[in-house]
Amino acid sequence: MKNAVHIGASSYTGEFLLPQLIADWEKQNPDTELKLDISDSSLVFEQVISGDLEAGVIGMPLENSNVKADIFLSNYDELILIAPSDHPFAKKGEIAIEDLNGQDFILREPGSATRMWYREVLATRGITFESLNVVAELGSYPAIIKAVETGSGLSFVLRKCAEDAIEMGRVKELRIKDISPLMGNLYIIYNTDMPLSDTTRRFISFLEAEKPKLMAA
Repeated sequence: MKNAVHIGASSYTGEFLLPQLIADWEKQNPDTELKLDISDSSLVFEQVISGDLEAGVIGMPLENSNVKADIFLSNYDELILIAPSDHPFAKKGEIAIEDLNGQDFILREPGSATRMWYREVLATRGITFESLNVVAELGSYPAIIKAVETGSGLSFVLRKCAEDAIEMGRVKELRIKDISPLMGNLYIIYNTDMPLSDTTRRFISFLEAEKPKLMAA
């Protein structure tokens, strides 16, 4: 019977990041089975607190007295704004952040690190979610990108998730005046009250060793 590595992952890390490594992990560790619980960052955090998961890889540095967050990848990806290719903004290429007021908008689900991140960015310029015409809240980047592509509205996504859609012209990246590139980090979290299993420790060491491959992707 194989030893199980049971790890939580935010949507981004579970859908786009960690799948790149599964084949190499399996080759190096044929005695293990990797189980990924994919959900939003807040839920992964709660599962690590409760002990349902030994560790997680998420997009925000959530900590409490029982959970420690260590930076895994710094400035790994950029948060960008995308629009349907036939949207009036698509011809401009660059907009003022105030132009978002009243626009049809697709949000990530509550608990998403990305949602919390761009909510803070908008708030610094006096824009709240109430200022937008929120048409949907979706729980994955592929769903959001598809909704933008079909004309449902604008959204913030991580660049690596949208690269193919941008290159193929299905969506348009919009620059925002006077906003510096929004670069994000990824974190490994674990419960300090619970000793990690040898298999989980091995997996975390594997992730650290794979950083160059992930940064080059």
